[in-house]
Amino acid sequence: MTAPLLHVAALTSVYLLTLTSLHPGDVITGLAVSALLVAAGRRVRPVGPPPNIPLADRLAGVPALVAGTLVDIARGAWDVAGYCLGLRPPTPGIVTIPITPCVPSSAAAWGIRVGLAPDTVVVEVDNEQGRLLLHVLDARDADAVRAAQRDSYERRQRRVFP
Repeated sequence: MTAPLLHVAALTSVYLLTLTSLHPGDVITGLAVSALLVAAGRRVRPVGPPPNIPLADRLAGVPALVAGTLVDIARGAWDVAGYCLGLRPPTPGIVTIPITPCVPSSAAAWGIRVGLAPDTVVVEVDNEQGRLLLHVLDARDADAVRAAQRDSYERRQRRVFP
């Protein structure tokens, strides 16, 4: 019962921060909209059993996930700077990354994490067909892009979002 209340509180906080207001009407509106969103979310996707990985093990993987994502962002920024300065010609393209069917939150986390790097843009995450479409600045070697993404998922994300 506390999880839905925390979700309502978090959503209301984001709403109030967006408005930059603590007016009672705004607080009531935020609570009402947040409660409706949480209720609708639970109705559309009922909360299922937790993954088989214990929560403590999943949380222990968060530092590696965050650090690895920061490294990916730094590498991507370096590559983009090289392209912008004309040090190497860009060869952009779409690369299909096969993903194993997983829970939707894992696929969404993968898409968000990959999209944070400035040299990649997530075009589509299709968990049902098992693919992630990425627009990358250097698509000359699509197999290398696939290998790097798979390695990143296996080493960093899989432990936290199985």
